[in-house]
Parts: sequence; C-alpha cells; structure tokens
Amino acid sequence: MDTEKKNNKTVLYAVLGALAVAIVALIIALVRMASVKSDLKDLEAEKEMQRVDFQAEVDSLLRVHNELKESYGELSAELAEKDSIIQADAVEIKKLLDSQWDYNRIKKKVASLQAISQKYVRQMDSLYTVNRELVAENERIREEYQAEKRQNSNLTRQKEELTNKVNLASTLKIYSLTANPVYFKGGSKETQTNKANRTERVKIDFTLAQNDLVQAGTKLFYVRIADPDKAIICKGTGDEYAFESNGEMLQYTEKVSVNYDNKEKDVRAYYIKPSGIQMQPGYYFVDIYEQGGKLVGQTSFELR
Repeated sequence: MDTEKKNNKTVLYAVLGALAVAIVALIIALVRMASVKSDLKDLEAEKEMQRVDFQAEVDSLLRVHNELKESYGELSAELAEKDSIIQADAVEIKKLLDSQWDYNRIKKKVASLQAISQKYVRQMDSLYTVNRELVAENERIREEYQAEKRQNSNLTRQKEELTNKVNLASTLKIYSLTANPVYFKGGSKETQTNKANRTERVKIDFTLAQNDLVQAGTKLFYVRIADPDKAIICKGTGDEYAFESNGEMLQYTEKVSVNYDNKEKDVRAYYIKPSGIQMQPGYYFVDIYEQGGKLVGQTSFELR
C-alpha cells in the first residue's frame, strides 16, 4: 500500500508539473500574439497615414491645377491634352489608394503627376507671356502707325522708323511646339511611345501665332531633327533638301506648307522613318525654321 501511494503521488506531481509547463507556454504564446497584433496595428496605422498623405498631395495638386486653369481662362484650352493626362492620373491614383496598396507604385505615380503638373505651369506661363507680348507689340505698332499718318513733319524719317518696327513685328512666331514619337497599334491606331524599336514616325505639332502685320498666304516651315550623334536626319544631301539660313545652306528633315490667314493656326508635320531604318536610343533635338531661314522654335524628345 505504501508503495502504491508513493507511485500515485509521483504520477500526480508529474501531471501537475506538465500542467505548469503548459500554462507557462500558453502565457508566453499569448504575450507573443498580443505583441504581433500590436505590431500589425502599428503597421496598419502607418499605412493609413501614408494613404492620407498621398491623398492630400493629389488633392492639393488638383486644386492648384484647377485654380491655374481658371486664372488663365481661354489660354488653358491650348494645353487640353496635358490637362486630360493630369486628370486621368489623379483618378488612377485615387483608385489605387481605395482598392490596393503598393507604396512604391503609388509614390511613383504621385511623383509623375507632380512633374506633369509643374511642366503644365511652365508652359502656361510661357504661353501667357508669348500671347501678352504679341498683343502688346501689335497694339503698339498700330498706335505708332496711326500717329505717323497724322503727322506731316519729318515724314520721311518717321516712315523709315515705322518700316523698321513693322518688319520686326511682322515675323511669324510659334508656340506649343511638341515632338512625339508614335507607332500604329493594330495597323491603324496612332500610339505615342518612347521606345526606339517601336518608333515609326515623329509627330511635330505647333501653333502659329496670330499676327495681322504678316502678309497672308502660303508659308513654308522647315523641320530639322538631329539624332543623338547630332547628325541631321535628312532625305539627301543635295540643295533640293536644303534651305538658306544666314547665308548658310542647311539640310532639313521635313517641310510643311501652311495656308496662313493671319489667325492663330495649329500645324502638324510628320517625319516618317524609312523602312529598314532603326531609330537609336538617346535624345533627339528638333528645330523649326520659317521660310526666311529664321529659327522660330526648338524642342526635344528621348527614345529608350
């Protein structure tokens, strides 16, 4: 009997010891679980703060952008394409914030939106300045011309001065110059690209400014595209593919004829890459010359 009691006590102590170990393990597990939950809660809070910051940044950009459009009025219509890109990017970022979380992707999208918005501001300022200068310059010339007709003294000298001023103001000016590489998706849909191996054409767009002092009629513009090696892309090296500028013959890439009626006019030209020729990666520089050989616009694009 004594031996049996000792055995029972031994078993009981063993069971109690195992229970104690299990309880300690359970407590440790619960503590760790609470710590993990706390960490997850902190991560979730940090994610929400980042989402709120991104949302606030996008809302701020859109607010400033819309205020800019209102302040410039009708001039903002000149950059309608860039405006649509800004609006579309903002909508996409908001969808990403509401439906999924990819910090790096959203951060890149917001940075891209900021860059486009800043470029929009610069172009609007440039467009406003050009338009304001043209209006002021034309108005000044008209006033001087009317004053000249009313004056009889020193008629010859005043007419010479007026002629010089009119010649200066009657130079054709362009703005909103862009050059975009494109290819034809599905054989018919024109699609913009920055890939050298996809580029089939380069689309050149610019706006010819209103100028009542220029004689209306057909105006010729020359497009010169320099590749990353600074070589001019041209169809040939003969004089039939060149024009004169400051006493020098310059090769051109393409030329475009415009029927100008003294009003603002949008102009488009294409450089069509010959079959079998591969565009190389790098920066391309585009110059626009008017038929008198004067450089009237410059821009660039990059192929990768």
